Amino acid sequence: MLLTYAQTVHEYEVNPPKKTILNRFVNRLNSRLFSYFVKQNVLVDFNVGKYKLKLPFSHALPFIFKLYPQYSSNLARIAGQVHKKYSDLTLIDIGANIGDTVALLRSVANFPILCIEGDDYFFSVLETNSAQFSDVHLAKKYVGDASEFVNAAPVVSSGTAHLTKSETTDGNGIQLEALSDILKDHSAFQQAKLLKVDTDGFDNKILRGSTDFLNAARPVIFFEYDPYLLAKQGDDGLSIFSTLSSIGYTRILVYENSGDFVMSANLANKQHLIELNNYYSGREGKRYCDICVFHGEDEDLFYSIRKNELAFFEKSRFELSDTSAKQFLFL
Repeated sequence: MLLTYAQTVHEYEVNPPKKTILNRFVNRLNSRLFSYFVKQNVLVDFNVGKYKLKLPFSHALPFIFKLYPQYSSNLARIAGQVHKKYSDLTLIDIGANIGDTVALLRSVANFPILCIEGDDYFFSVLETNSAQFSDVHLAKKYVGDASEFVNAAPVVSSGTAHLTKSETTDGNGIQLEALSDILKDHSAFQQAKLLKVDTDGFDNKILRGSTDFLNAARPVIFFEYDPYLLAKQGDDGLSIFSTLSSIGYTRILVYENSGDFVMSANLANKQHLIELNNYYSGREGKRYCDICVFHGEDEDLFYSIRKNELAFFEKSRFELSDTSAKQFLFL
């Protein structure tokens, strides 16, 4: 019964009715119940792509999808195109959270996925959600630039988790694992052609610590780039592009954190990268970007995916403009 109430309250909050005098009391009561269920953090059902997932009540994902309908759909489209070139595609998802990326990916194609998630709670939900999929492998690990024990603790907020340094030396830190060490137990993914990294500021460190894997497998990389969170980890941000360039990566696609396409660029054009970094700096994490990087061997993929993405968003914006125009005409 509690879960039924929680589901109802959650759906009401995600899609509230129009405010009227009659439902003002209901809205107030629902807000109080919502706060209660957030504290309890019960699991509710939520559809992602073609699949129903269990979602912690406090998770921000439903509200993100409502605000940004294209959120994360870019990775699914990219994966579909990569799969066309590489029929034996495997994908590594670092920072898998509750498995929402898996649901989106499986909505467009079927290929093996390795989900890596270090947080205890999110990993438990990931286990539940991934049970409905075949060929999804799990690793409960925090990925770092090296395999080492660090004085750090996880910080969880609104459905995401990241590590923060701790001054204590009580032995309650976190064991980090380099990607290459994790893959020793998952050999089927040592040549994965698609790598996704979303770790709230640790992304660049993870990529630098994975250059042996990147140099060997040369995957398409999709990672979060937020100068604010990177700075919190003592990372200058820009140097990751030189690192990637040095091992043969040449082209990038840039997306707003909303999922909207921004631009493409050549890693050889340092001025464009500086301007990109400057644009997303000083925003305190409220606005950042996702970057998709292509090795020189996959420039054909870069051009075909860029073409498809431009067409996709041109169509989306035309339909949106057309709808707005119709609404204006009938005012």
